[in-house]
Amino acid sequence: MWKILIAAVALIAASAVGHTASAVNKDNETRTLIVTEGGGKSELTLAGGETVEFCASGCFVTLPNGDLEALTGSETIVISGGNATVK
Repeated sequence: MWKILIAAVALIAASAVGHTASAVNKDNETRTLIVTEGGGKSELTLAGGETVEFCASGCFVTLPNGDLEALTGSETIVISGGNATVK
């Protein structure tokens, strides 16, 4: 019984690892996202062509156009032509 419980906990822990949101800036210009995570706000600046990972445990992101999106940590934000889409 304990072996099954330990295996289940290990499987859940392993599946949670690596689940972070990412942002891809396909523009040549630098773009900034505002990330609210754990009650604190920070600016996430992406140079042209840069990809970053962030938001491991859920967060809110203010996109360049001012829209606010809630992320769970598995999404990808793609910035292209100054517009951001969440996939």
